[in-house]
Amino acid sequence: MTQARRSALMELKNSHHAGLWLTRYLSEHKTKDTEERNKSEVPEETHLNAAVNIAASDAYKRAFQRWQALHPHPLKLTLASSLAIGLGNESPLEIGLTLHHTYGVPVIPGSAIKGMCRRAAETLKAQGLINDEQFYCLFGRTKDNGGQDEAGAAVFYDAWYDPGSVEGKPLHRDVITVHHQKYYDSKGNTPPTDFDDPIPVPFIVVKKSARFLFALDALDDGWRTFANELLKWSLINLGVGGKTNAGYGYFEDSSSPSASQHTISSQTETWEGVTLTLNPGSGTMKATHEGRTAEAHGSHAQDLQQALSDERQEQFRQTKKLTADIEVEITGNQRRIIAIRPQ
Repeated sequence: MTQARRSALMELKNSHHAGLWLTRYLSEHKTKDTEERNKSEVPEETHLNAAVNIAASDAYKRAFQRWQALHPHPLKLTLASSLAIGLGNESPLEIGLTLHHTYGVPVIPGSAIKGMCRRAAETLKAQGLINDEQFYCLFGRTKDNGGQDEAGAAVFYDAWYDPGSVEGKPLHRDVITVHHQKYYDSKGNTPPTDFDDPIPVPFIVVKKSARFLFALDALDDGWRTFANELLKWSLINLGVGGKTNAGYGYFEDSSSPSASQHTISSQTETWEGVTLTLNPGSGTMKATHEGRTAEAHGSHAQDLQQALSDERQEQFRQTKKLTADIEVEITGNQRRIIAIRPQ
């Protein structure tokens, strides 16, 4: 092992700031010897285990109360799956996480939120539900889009973590396993084989069930209402952050019985005799039909499983596969499994 932390700080066991702990206090670098590394827990794992126990500080709780006073009517949503935001950030742990610089708690940047909503609005535009002028009025325009630089009608603020959720400890350990390192290092020149050593890469995500508060501002009440509905739909159906295709970053609105009512028009199809697959790690359910893929995530996927007979639930849990007819809701380019029909 190679020492990574300054000698004066080697006796430090924990921190009240997860950002400092993750980026400044790694004690050792892991060995490159695969056999030695497999004998015990690598330093990164020990480091992450300490990070997940860091709770939101009293200073953050006071700051959160001040933020709420500035935004008295925020949109409150709960994570239906883990959130991976800022994976590409620089980090001594290979995989990053976006945390508030001052308080060290998770934060979702307004730029990521705006980009997600823009993606949803492009679906609206493709369906002819809004025109180009309305689209650029909401999100702004640059000279590259034609015309002069113009600010958008809506301002998307950073989303703040609610320290009253998940007992004030929002971080959770996860892992990505690289199965064919030599294949990737050689850019495909070394073929992958069953004899390669899988290399688990531990990293930190935001815990499922953590609650976030979202706030935005707009030119008038009409734009504010529209942007809020677009924001809610996007968080529930598109997800935010990285690895959304693997089920990360999806929210649910458990406080509202109408949370599943979408502002974007949709249609329903029946897919017959498809094979459903289950990813037990992310809880994602997936089906493919005629080259198209439909998915279900988080608590919605759990509800679909629980609606099955006991026998089929057990089969699904054991084999991670199930053949069935399904109902699929199609909204733009998004396809969501809404029911599993008995055959």
